[in-house]
Amino acid sequence: MSSRARPHHPYLPTHVRIIRVFPCLSACPSACPHIRASALPLARSICPCPSILIDIQPDFSSPTFEGLRNRIIGGTQTTHEEVATELATAWQQDHDLRVAAWTRQVDEDDRLAAHAAKTEREQADQECIHLEQEAEAEKKKPKINDFKSRSAVGDTLTPCPSQFTIHKLKSFEYVELWYFSPDRCKETADDAKTSADDTFGLTKVEDFIALKPVVSFKASRKAIQDHNLEWRQFDLAKNSYLLYINKLKWPDKHQRALMMFFMNIVTHPYRSESHGERALLLYAARVRHDWHDTLVLDNAFDISVFNITLLKNMAEEVWNKLRHKSLTEVSSLSFSSR
Repeated sequence: MSSRARPHHPYLPTHVRIIRVFPCLSACPSACPHIRASALPLARSICPCPSILIDIQPDFSSPTFEGLRNRIIGGTQTTHEEVATELATAWQQDHDLRVAAWTRQVDEDDRLAAHAAKTEREQADQECIHLEQEAEAEKKKPKINDFKSRSAVGDTLTPCPSQFTIHKLKSFEYVELWYFSPDRCKETADDAKTSADDTFGLTKVEDFIALKPVVSFKASRKAIQDHNLEWRQFDLAKNSYLLYINKLKWPDKHQRALMMFFMNIVTHPYRSESHGERALLLYAARVRHDWHDTLVLDNAFDISVFNITLLKNMAEEVWNKLRHKSLTEVSSLSFSSR
């Protein structure tokens, strides 16, 4: 059949011409079969398909391709319609190959984009982990406190107790006042100078294991119980004790109670009585020890409140010991004189 048998109709309705120009619109949900002529320039924006998918298939049966069809027909008996059909088929095959190649490229681009996004997320996660590790390492670094510029050292230096004593205070545990006495603090300083000859033990500092002289964190065999201290030793040691619980940030309530406790001891009129200081030392030793024990049990009393009845009982105990000692000495002299 000749191409003239199927004349081209340039005056077809507008929506039909748009569909012929953009065949994919016929399958596009957003396409309207009644698109007006004024919408023709917007045809490509109406169809979301990429350019390769809206490639226009030529009308190989039109007069434009008549010369090409004649050359293909030559001396054969092939009709113009058959040649147009073959050209359309060849074009469609080529178009399908290009669409398939484009689809593969899109899939590859999507895969590469997803891989790049995953890599970026992993790098971001690694960066966050690295920053967290740096922040944690910064926290664990040894810190040094600031100092007041142009401020001189004081006229007197506070005696420094042993590390064993400091550890006890940091743990809010009972520790004998003897450890705060000037003589004991001097021994601690001498021990530090000769620590190279001491036995070493393991201790944990932050997250590290360190070697420290055993003498620095064990109780001393020379320790004297509070009630056996001389009054002057007690008086000096309790001042150092109060100073160090303040340095180690004990609660203010506890500091005030202990300060009042010691003040009641050193200013008590019972000091003027015979063996009164010995009774007051016994009271101070036992009451403070019992206070620490009850703190652990969470039913502690107010140590600043003085119990005169308990003091009298302590005084009676001191007198009984002295009487027993005197009787023992008299009995020993009587036996030896025989």
